[in-house]
Amino acid sequence: MPQRWHLLLRPDQATRRKHVLPAHLHGLACQLLEGAGADHHGQVKPFSVTPLVEAPDAPGCAAFTLGWLDDRTMPPLEKLVGEQVRLGSQHFTVEDVRGEGAPYAALLSLPTSHRAAVDFLSVTYFSRSGRWIPLPDPELVYRSLARRWNAFATGHPVSDETLTDLLASVALSAHDIASAAVELGQGHRIGFRGHATFTLPRRPNTPAASSVFTALSHFAELAGVGAQTTHGLGWTRVDVSSPERSAHR
Repeated sequence: MPQRWHLLLRPDQATRRKHVLPAHLHGLACQLLEGAGADHHGQVKPFSVTPLVEAPDAPGCAAFTLGWLDDRTMPPLEKLVGEQVRLGSQHFTVEDVRGEGAPYAALLSLPTSHRAAVDFLSVTYFSRSGRWIPLPDPELVYRSLARRWNAFATGHPVSDETLTDLLASVALSAHDIASAAVELGQGHRIGFRGHATFTLPRRPNTPAASSVFTALSHFAELAGVGAQTTHGLGWTRVDVSSPERSAHR
């Protein structure tokens, strides 16, 4: 079942908080998920991570979220409470682990909406034909989400017909973004941060496309959007409006 774990980390007394690099986040995720069925050399990986941030309700602590996409396995991350983890040269004790999730079938059964407002909280970019694309192109957003969904949603794939219908219907209706760079250790990438609203301005040809639009929009919070979501890129917060709310927008 798709799952998110919110980890609360307390720095050791000897640790002086430093900037955490994307490679450090990726390394910790691989360490925590080792043996959970994750193919760390696969092109599409079954996890995502967010950047490390200040914990809003625990002064002096840090927080980050790890998403798990594979429908067949469930890593026991709740057992990490009290354990020590390392991010680069910094050491932290896991104070709390809070999990939440919903089956893929439940995401497909949510009330459909024709509007999704997305906050891109960390640098987001897409890669196509060897080029970086620092724009919230709706086709790239929803195609990349569908690819990750189909890689791990056992028994609930998005069909080619439904995806084609969705990509022909979804539009970027508003945005407020700015370009941003991120250092990845071996070079940098140019992406974007900010806000974008995606809508279905016309009714899709198949009812399934509206359900998939809603499901993938929710899935974006778990899976991340774009490239290198396993390094803390593409972190999103999504508001999928109910049909009633959409009608009054």
